[in-house]
Amino acid sequence: MKKHSSVVTIVLTLLSGRTAINRIREAREDGDPWEVLDAALNVAVLVTGIIVIVRRLRRGEGEA
Repeated sequence: MKKHSSVVTIVLTLLSGRTAINRIREAREDGDPWEVLDAALNVAVLVTGIIVIVRRLRRGEGEA
């Protein structure tokens, strides 16, 4: 059961990443470097989270 909830967490995180990437595009179009930086940092946090969850799943630790 923990594996299923981890997969759901990964999917939701990927959807959040998609939103952050859209924010980067919009901020670049607006020419707002601080908004681009904020969105890029959000993407980095999401990627790191996915890496941690996947690593824990591989080790058999269950939910992150």
